[in-house]
Amino acid sequence: MKRLDFDDCLDGDLIELTLDEDNYANLLKSNVINQLNNALGINIDDYEDEKIINIDKLITAKYIIENSIISNNSKVLIQLLNQVDNAIKYKTGLFFYF
Repeated sequence: MKRLDFDDCLDGDLIELTLDEDNYANLLKSNVINQLNNALGINIDDYEDEKIINIDKLITAKYIIENSIISNNSKVLIQLLNQVDNAIKYKTGLFFYF
């Protein structure tokens, strides 16, 4: 993660998810961001960088997203869940840059 801190990543270091305006709006509408912020004590927001790197917090994030998918089966939530699964699998983190 040191290379990420210094914007010195190599090809293959990152698994990125880029959201267009519609997907971003759907993500906000799903209320997942607010749920993650409240449950994890973080501040994912416009103009804020945020990260989830603790394995317990990643598992909590996975649970929150899975529960949201049940009521709102949107493409962006499934993509976000895949990102969390990758972070858990590779023992890294989930990073937000809006």
